[in-house]
This record gives sequence, structure tokens and C-alpha cells, in this order.
Amino acid sequence: MKFLTVLTALVFATVATAEPIDKRACGPTNCVCNGIQGQFCGNESVNPACRNDHVYECARGSGRACDYGYRNSCARCGELQC
Repeated sequence: MKFLTVLTALVFATVATAEPIDKRACGPTNCVCNGIQGQFCGNESVNPACRNDHVYECARGSGRACDYGYRNSCARCGELQC
């Protein structure tokens, strides 16, 4: 029982101090965007820094995008959903 109490306390402490997944999942990139908040598939013919098979999140007003990484639909049809 003591082990379970310690384990539970450890899990809660880890969750309480962990950075939210959405902030960790989108990595920095040199891909630029139109400044309108939202996700989009990269297009290397427009900007070589925006890989065709990756999904990006455009930051409102900044023109900067972060990279969520590979996405099947971006690779298959160049859209968020095929």
C-alpha cells in the first residue's frame, strides 16, 4: 500500500510540472506562413523550409510556423484531410 501511495504521488507531481503536450509537440522551424492562425501542410515549391509531408501551425500575426512533423495526409494529397 505504501508503494502505491508513493507511486501515485510521483505521477501527480510529474503531471503537475510537465509542459503541456501541445507546447512540446510543435517544434521550431524556418517555415513562414501568412500570419493567420491555423494548421497547414507544407509546400516546398512555395518555401523549401516547409516540407511537403509535414503539418505546420501558423502563429497569428507573426508569419512564423512551428512543425508538428510528418502527417500521412500531407504526404498523400497535400491536404490536412484527403
